[in-house]
Order: sequence, then structure tokens, then C-alpha cells
Amino acid sequence: MSKLVLYTLHLSPPCRAVELAAKALGLELEQKTINLLTGDHLKPEFVKLNPQHTIPVLDDNGTIITESHAIMIYLVTKYGKDDSLYPKDPVKQARVNSALHFESGVLFARMRFIFERILFFGKSDIPEDRVEYVQKSYELLEDTLVDDFVAGPSMTIADFSCISTISSIMGVVPLEQSKHPRIYAWIDRLKQLPYYEEANGGGGTDLGKFVLAKKEENAKTKPPVATMPKPVLYTVRLSPPCRAVELTAKALGLELERKLVNLLAGENLTPEFLKLNPKHTIPVLDDNGTIISESHAIMIYLVRKYGQGEGKDALYPTDIVEQARVNEALHFESGVLFARLRFITELAIFGRKPEIPEDRIEYVRKAYRLLEDSLQTDYVAGSRMTIADLSCISSVASMVGFIPMERSEFPRVHGWMERLKQLPYYEEINGAGATELAEFIVNMLAKNAKL
Repeated sequence: MSKLVLYTLHLSPPCRAVELAAKALGLELEQKTINLLTGDHLKPEFVKLNPQHTIPVLDDNGTIITESHAIMIYLVTKYGKDDSLYPKDPVKQARVNSALHFESGVLFARMRFIFERILFFGKSDIPEDRVEYVQKSYELLEDTLVDDFVAGPSMTIADFSCISTISSIMGVVPLEQSKHPRIYAWIDRLKQLPYYEEANGGGGTDLGKFVLAKKEENAKTKPPVATMPKPVLYTVRLSPPCRAVELTAKALGLELERKLVNLLAGENLTPEFLKLNPKHTIPVLDDNGTIISESHAIMIYLVRKYGQGEGKDALYPTDIVEQARVNEALHFESGVLFARLRFITELAIFGRKPEIPEDRIEYVRKAYRLLEDSLQTDYVAGSRMTIADLSCISSVASMVGFIPMERSEFPRVHGWMERLKQLPYYEEINGAGATELAEFIVNMLAKNAKL
């Protein structure tokens, strides 16, 4: 058997969790260090290995596994002599899975919320609300430890995952023994492992010290905020879905690098573009190696990744009912509004028709009526603007340029459009492009009539 290769950084808690699991299994790893601070994870050869450019990454003789929890499960399943570290019994396994997700979604997420602020954004302070957020996670872990280990009476990979994070964060956000006796007893049990110090102890302590030292350095030098490369959007101004994504980026205060794709010249059919998106459609987002196509998926992704505070939840709510209403409106846009707009534009552009058939005009007017009837509040999915509005307005603003919409017949739609036109970035991103598309279609129809 060839040696297992782990792309890792010993300071990283997820990497150390995998190292603990490997030690427990008696596996030897060939470790290849990836320095996040110097951008090793952004190099083309690593992004090719893992487009999400995160560590750890396991290469098991050509089988590539990313994400620490998935790697640990894989190692136990393939190389474990028994299932004690990741039980096959569905109930026991469920408890382990629960603890693994608690680590990724609570413990590690809250640690990262502090550490990235200092390591990558040059900050020298830790806001009190973030400290409290970590301390609440300590309380949750304390309450969880009703047995000797996090998922029951026996040690599992969930313990490796949780200890890798706890041993790192407690050096920055103190963990008081008097308030958390179960956690301290659990830590002491894990420290008895003969491989603990080598695989995790030193790294956990070192990371905490490194973060504190960086915090002090930031206070003295005030280094510039580290910036990631801008997300790249393959787009064209005339396209409603592209404009919807650009509206979303503006709403988030996110700067995009725009790369224009000329559909009429067939640039969407070149081998380079097809490699990005085999469906050869735009928009396409390249977020530092993460490729996402289809406007609605891109908008949700941008809000989830780059949204901040209340604005994030407003544009794409986390509340299950509110989110369902937004999803409903997004699909109405793709399945009705944009579909019927495309039914006409493709007729003029690719079908070379000199006029729009009356049945297709009526089809669009029925879409206007559906939108009018659905606007029971100020916006398409409720009382607040969401990405559903940004998606719908991109199509509607384009259609009204060549299929008029009377205010007397559709007062709610007109009121909604006027509210969106008040956005400081509306005209630049959507208004002008919608007008240009309408003029382009009208000119194409006139040109076709002369053929």
C-alpha cells in the first residue's frame, strides 16, 4: 500500500483532528505542509486538488478526500480494525455524527470567527459579543458531557475533532475549570493518549499563542487588511440573470471582477468557457476556484458567504417560512418571468422573426398579471427586499421596454418597480442594461423585417 498523503498545517485544528485519528488507527501519514498565511492553498496545483482551497486534504493513492470529518470517517471505515471510533450501530453512529457537526458548526465556527479576524483581517481586538459566543459554546459542551466522552462512554473521532478546537481556543478565550469541570476532566482523559501531545497538544497550545502574538503585533503595526482575490463574474450587461447577480453584489457591498462573454460571437461555446460551465450559460461565478453557474444559485451563495449582519438575513432569510417564500419567488422568476422573456428574445435574435406573435405578447401579459396578484406586500416575498426582487426586476424591467405594462392595470407592479428604482445602484446595474436590451430587441425585429 502506498503511503497516505495529508496536506496539512499542524497549527490547524481540523488537521490535528485527522492526525489524532491516524495515530489512533496506527496509520502513517506523509505530511505535506500547506501554509495558509503565505497562500499555499491558493496556488493552482492545490486548487486543482481541492477547489475549495481548504485543509486538510487526504490523498489515498489517488482518492482525494477533503474536509476533516469526512477524512476521519473514511480512515476509520477503510483502515480501522474495528468500528469503535466510528460505530456502525445507527444509534451510536448518530451520536458521533451529532458531535461532529456540533464541532464544525459551533465550536470551530466560533473559534474561526475570532481567529480569522486577527490572522487575516489584521484586527487587534476581540469584540465582547464574539467572546460570549465562544463561552456559550463552552457551556453547551459542558452540558453535553454526560458521559466520559462527547458521544458516549467510549472515545470516538468526535472527541478528536472537538479536542483539536477546544485546545486551541481556550488559550485565547479562557475556559474556567470551576465552571466547566466536565470539560477539564474530558481533556485530562484525552491527554493520557500516548500520541496526544505529538498529534495535538503542542499544536493546540502553539495556535493559541500564535493568535495572541499576532493580536499584539496587529496592535503595534496596524497592518493592512488581508484581502482575497475578487470573485470573478462571467457576465454580459444585456442579460437579466447577470444583472440580477450584479444587483445582489451591490446590495452586499461586494466588488466583483467582471469578465464579459459575447454570446452572439459564441464566446460561451469556446473550450475554455465550456470547461467552466458545460451548460454554456451565463452568469458564471468563479470565487477563487469555486465555480457556480445559474444566477439564483449564485445570488444565494453570495449572500450566504459574504452577507453581514441583518442585511444578510434580509436578502435571503434563514427563517424556514420566509426562505420558502423567497425560493418560491425565485422559481417564479426563472420558470415564468424569464422563461417568457426568453421566449421572445430568442425568437428575435436566433429565429430572425420580424415581429412578436400576439400569443407570446399575451403570454407575457399573463406573467404581469401573476406578478400583480402576488404583490400583496411591498416586495415579492414579503415586507422586505430580498434577492427575489433583484431577480424579478431584472426580467420585468427588460420586458416592459417592448411589451408595455399599463399603470392603471398593474398598479402594484409599478409601485414595486419604483421602490426598487430608489436603490442607489439600480440605474447603473439594471436600469441602463434593461433599456439597452429592449432597444436591441426592437432593432433586431426591424432588421429582420428587412431581410
